[in-house]
Amino acid sequence: MNQKDIVTFLTTTIDSFIQDRLIDKERRIQHKEQCAERLAAEDESIDKESEVRYSDQAVLANLDWGIEALEEAINTYNMETKIARLDYAEKMLQVCAMLNPDRKTAGVPNFYLSAWAHLNLSYLWKLRNNVQNSIFHALEMFIVDPFFSRIDFAPELWKDLFLPHMSSIVGWYSEERHRLMMEVIPDSTDLSFTADFDQFFNESLICAMRPHQVEKLQNLEKLYGESLDKNTTLYAKYYKDCFNPDSTTSSKKAPMLPIAEPPMTPLHELSCSIPDYVKFGPILPKSAGFSPALKAKDGANETIRGNVTSSHSQKADKSSSSWGAKEKTIGEYEDSDDDLDDPYIDRDRKTQTTLSPRIKGQDIEPKVHQLNQKNQIYSPPVFSPSDSPRATPETSSSLRAIHTKGEPKCLRLLSRRFSDTSIFNSSPISPHLSTDHSISSEDSDNEIMGVKNSKRINHYSENIMNHEKDNILSFNDNSLYENQEGNSSCSLSLKSEKSTVQSRPPKDFVCPITGQIFSDPVTLETGQTYERKAIQEWLRTGNTTCPITRQSISASMLPKTNYVLKRLITSWKEQHPELVQEFSNSPSVKDFPVVSSMQKKADSPAHKSANDYIRQRSKRLMQVPVASSPTSVISQAEVETIINCLKPYISSLCTSEDLQECEDSVLAIARLWKDSKNDPHIHSHLSNPTFINGLVEILSAALNREVLRTSIYILSELIFADESVGEILSNVDSDFDCLATLLKNGLIEAAVLIYQLRPVYDQLSAHELIPSIVQLIQNKNEEFDDLQFLIHPKDAALAILEQILLGGDEYSRSLNALSVISANGIPILVKYMERMEGRRSVVSILLCCMQAEKSCRSLIANRIELSPVLELFHSGNDSVRGICVEFLSQLVQLHRRTMCNKLLQIIKDEGAFSTMHTFIVYLQMAPMEHQLAVASLLLQLDLLVEPRKMSIFREEAVEALIESLWRKDFSNTQTKALDALLLLIGHLTSSGKSYTEAWLLKIAGFDQPYNALMKVEQLEKHDNDLEDEENAMSSWQKRVAFVLCNHEKGSIFKALEECLKSTSLETAKSCLVVATWLTHMLSTIPDTGIRDVARTFLLEELIHVLQSSKNLEETILATLALKNFISDPIALEALGTYAKSIYKTLRKLKKYRVVSADIIKALLNLKSVDVTSLWSCKEVVELDLSSNGEVLSLLYVNGRVLSGHSDGTMKVWDAEKRVLRLVQETHEHNKAVTCLYSSGDKLYSGSLDKTIRVWTMKCDKIHCVQVHDIKEPVYELIANDKLACYVTQVTGAKVYNWSEAPKIINFNKHVKCLAMSGNKLYCGCSGYIVQEVDLSNYTSNTILSGTRKLLGKQFIHSLLIYDDFLIAGGSLVDSTAGKILSLSSKEVVGSLSTGLDIHRMAMNSDFVFTGTKCGTIEVWLKYKLSRVASIKMAGGHTKITSLASDSDGVMLFVGSSDGKIQAWALD
Repeated sequence: MNQKDIVTFLTTTIDSFIQDRLIDKERRIQHKEQCAERLAAEDESIDKESEVRYSDQAVLANLDWGIEALEEAINTYNMETKIARLDYAEKMLQVCAMLNPDRKTAGVPNFYLSAWAHLNLSYLWKLRNNVQNSIFHALEMFIVDPFFSRIDFAPELWKDLFLPHMSSIVGWYSEERHRLMMEVIPDSTDLSFTADFDQFFNESLICAMRPHQVEKLQNLEKLYGESLDKNTTLYAKYYKDCFNPDSTTSSKKAPMLPIAEPPMTPLHELSCSIPDYVKFGPILPKSAGFSPALKAKDGANETIRGNVTSSHSQKADKSSSSWGAKEKTIGEYEDSDDDLDDPYIDRDRKTQTTLSPRIKGQDIEPKVHQLNQKNQIYSPPVFSPSDSPRATPETSSSLRAIHTKGEPKCLRLLSRRFSDTSIFNSSPISPHLSTDHSISSEDSDNEIMGVKNSKRINHYSENIMNHEKDNILSFNDNSLYENQEGNSSCSLSLKSEKSTVQSRPPKDFVCPITGQIFSDPVTLETGQTYERKAIQEWLRTGNTTCPITRQSISASMLPKTNYVLKRLITSWKEQHPELVQEFSNSPSVKDFPVVSSMQKKADSPAHKSANDYIRQRSKRLMQVPVASSPTSVISQAEVETIINCLKPYISSLCTSEDLQECEDSVLAIARLWKDSKNDPHIHSHLSNPTFINGLVEILSAALNREVLRTSIYILSELIFADESVGEILSNVDSDFDCLATLLKNGLIEAAVLIYQLRPVYDQLSAHELIPSIVQLIQNKNEEFDDLQFLIHPKDAALAILEQILLGGDEYSRSLNALSVISANGIPILVKYMERMEGRRSVVSILLCCMQAEKSCRSLIANRIELSPVLELFHSGNDSVRGICVEFLSQLVQLHRRTMCNKLLQIIKDEGAFSTMHTFIVYLQMAPMEHQLAVASLLLQLDLLVEPRKMSIFREEAVEALIESLWRKDFSNTQTKALDALLLLIGHLTSSGKSYTEAWLLKIAGFDQPYNALMKVEQLEKHDNDLEDEENAMSSWQKRVAFVLCNHEKGSIFKALEECLKSTSLETAKSCLVVATWLTHMLSTIPDTGIRDVARTFLLEELIHVLQSSKNLEETILATLALKNFISDPIALEALGTYAKSIYKTLRKLKKYRVVSADIIKALLNLKSVDVTSLWSCKEVVELDLSSNGEVLSLLYVNGRVLSGHSDGTMKVWDAEKRVLRLVQETHEHNKAVTCLYSSGDKLYSGSLDKTIRVWTMKCDKIHCVQVHDIKEPVYELIANDKLACYVTQVTGAKVYNWSEAPKIINFNKHVKCLAMSGNKLYCGCSGYIVQEVDLSNYTSNTILSGTRKLLGKQFIHSLLIYDDFLIAGGSLVDSTAGKILSLSSKEVVGSLSTGLDIHRMAMNSDFVFTGTKCGTIEVWLKYKLSRVASIKMAGGHTKITSLASDSDGVMLFVGSSDGKIQAWALD
């Protein structure tokens, strides 16, 4: 083949293998269990006093978590979960894949772990549709560990890829082994290699070997295995070189094909009859761990099977017989389960075991012990690694759950046994041809087994019969024929009479108690095997001895299931389906009604938890057919007697009209049943529908509480034993109604029966059971020791209550949870947490209550003890842990930070285990829906103290949150992660809802949402603890912000950038809130360079929000976030490039000046920004008020415009909608209103009628409250609560303190305008002079002096004060009509260069407006003092008499001498 063909071959073969593995879930599970068994065996061989490092445990945990995550990815159909699980699995598996192969981890060789990881990585990349990486990892597996790859991980793949190249090695090995075998077989000189090799390639020959022959075979097998491994690695590297990105190009020369060379060239052609299992070389049993392989790898002198044969050879000289005839009986030979627990038994050669040793009395223990010390003869059977039996469901899936006993077994080549079930089941043993091939092993759990090649057994038996006369395989050891007490031997016979047929299952597959085929076999310490349920019943009745041997049983607990025997039985059933139906009456689904029904209700947590509880409490024998055997637990005669006694009572119950008689019958039936020890036959007799109906009628009519309880108990036991009884009750609605009525009437035992009937949600909700259940849980019920229900009635009631709360739609769940709360169920449930059995249901119910009524979490938090919850989390499975995490996560969402911190401290400190350590372990394996909750909890626990330099808990938690933010294809996960961050910030209402957005809007000046929320929350503003709460909240926010921002140099900002781009509006909005909060908090935490990172990733996205969003809250939040960047020159320059597109939006937010004013100011002052291009305005309204004369004054106050006219009229206009709407018109003044001024909540007006009036505004109208007659006309006015300063027609200005006579100041100057700042009054006077008057002592100081013109006078017509500056506008002097003075330095710092006199001025946050007598308004940039634009009034050269601007800078109002008011929108 050329290189392209090789690539195609590799792709097809490996891809097909991986595809098959991905499809076959049972195969994967079985493979994991068998590999785990090898790890467990190695763990047992490690010195118990040696301490395994935490890092080593972590590596093994990573492998386990990676495989589990990969399995979840394979089984899920949710793409979001699949991608997340694959990412996590890759990260975990890469840890093991990169281990140093020359070292060990926790005693396990790294090459084994690395190869296992590569196998799973090949599955992973196949799921990602990356075939190339998948093939690379598969080949890397064979390179890293060729031995275990071909016997444990991928034997099928090795057979296809490598075995064809090993023909010369296999041929050499076959020839050498044949030569050794011929030395054993007498008269074998005439046997042909090709014709007879397969016939004698069997285990019996090994048993006949002498020690030196066994040693030769061991050395041969070792050399054979090393050759296979060496050449496997060689060809794997060759394949890898062929398969590269350029492998299909013609320019790349293909690598040279290697050649597998055997140690010696074989003399014969390879025999076609050599079994495949021989070609795989030596097999290492799972229970042997890795020690033999490591010894072989390190070049130790110990041979492959040295341990086995050395034991034999050392004892050979000490015994008169190699089989130890005087030391051990035939029935005592045993084999370890490791011989058959190999995962790769060829399915074409099904295996079988005999397991019925007959042992004499008390002699078993010393004899077995003596055998183990003296004679250990191993006859290894053959296993093909190319296939394996199905894994049993009882097998644990955890790498750490399997523990085996005993020393590691020896590495040996396993050969096929002679066996035929027809021979050893029914035929007498021939003294000439019988032999024992059983294997004894120390601490093998007394499991005895033999192996049968089912595919070729007939041919094999035929060959044996042909050699029977020659006695080729005879052994003359008398110990082989020895029988104990007439019992048959467990040795494997080689002869069977031709007339015998397989008509019954092997006796060792049948339980001696029940007489039926094993379903769950357990082997006792006495060596006898029984059905688990049967021996449990035997022990429950008070027996303490083995039913057969009568030896005492010292073990307090039954041993684990005999999986070897169970697998053999499964194999036998597949071979003999016609006999299975006849002889196998093992319990079916209906025989275990409660357990099976609970499994069917997997979607119901209540049933799931109670199912676990039932398995723990139930000690009863399930209903199984009982054979008429003298060893039965209850004799047939005794059963018949009880049934005869029951008949009259059953008849009376079903036919009598006397209630008392029926009640007495029920009690009598219960007593008899108890005497029968719940015998299955009695169960069957009582399961009659007529009897069931009689009990239901008793439940409907009886009043005696004992009778009712007893009836329920009988029905409960019957349902537990036979599911069909429950179906009888479920088919009649009135039966369930009866039970519901009993429960509501206070009979809590009815809950057990209701629970067992598994009613649907609609049935439960129809009876409104919640108040009754809550009350019954609270009550102290009378206890009857004689009735032991399979589940405590209160636990059953809790399970029912949980089912009700979890059923129905969201509205129904909410109503049901509120019913629990209204029934005062919270304190009752919290108190019930003390019981371990119902704890899970209580946590689930409380969680439902918190989700339905958020405010009840404070009640729960104040009452609950968290130790039981943490204990439940530590001891529970993943489902229970998920519920506990959700519960704790909900519980800590308290509106007070101080309370929340106390609760977190309790969670952190409580429990016997480290809560944080447990959480971080669970975080690594938690399903997607629970990861965010546990990460948030873990981070909160870590933040209880000031963030340290490094914390693994914090790093893992933050990493989990940020990883969820990156899942841009799954907006739901992103939203949940953002919600978790918002809850982490800590601004929570009493219902646990985050109000961080409202809090940020309040900071920005938009406080309506926050005020509305606080009004609903009704928070006490004068709370004594308010200061402590604010301090705790401030400290908490700083910690959270510091940790989030500094994780991996601000990686959260990059993740938030992706979230802001989300197409989900909800995700984008939540992300904006989080991003705004983080940028806002940047100024409160030390700058470690993260501000630059935040600007890099967030600036453009925030600008995009500002440009595109139509939502007011979103634009305010984006503006608040951008505000935090304006102090950064780089960010400000970047912001300047978008100035034109965002300026209009920013101006619309002028009313929220806290956020927009600073940004606008920074933009307008940038040199790179052309302010002229930003300016725009349009006239929106013009009002002709010429009938009232000139508009002498304008004033803007709180969305209202006040105008004063020359005829004494004052008008109030509504200006909120830009179009001026007249609200009020008043004529309090009888002459021209020359000036208007506001201070605080009062308005002041001055008029030529020689009065000053004080006004208040209520309901959009003004009301005159004071009138001051000052005897002089008023032309200019400034006032406050203490005094008023005004200008009259005479020189100087006057100060009037509202009660005393006016005082003249600055009497030698003609004052034209006034301005006041603090206690300083500024007067614009003739001669272009500005004077500063100290109102505390009435001293004056000139701060601006002008010069006389040759023509006319110079005046200051208007003054404006902002910040520390004073703008004086007046007559045109030297091309300037305005001066800007610094109030602190009293110096001129700028000027307004214009060619027109300035008569009126107005100002907003950004601009200064100057009006002239010719109808032109000039616009100046407030802080640059540069001219921006000009506005021309309509009507030619109309004199501008008044100007006013709103504080937000949105509108400009102009009054003219022709009686018009114009409104301009500054857009």
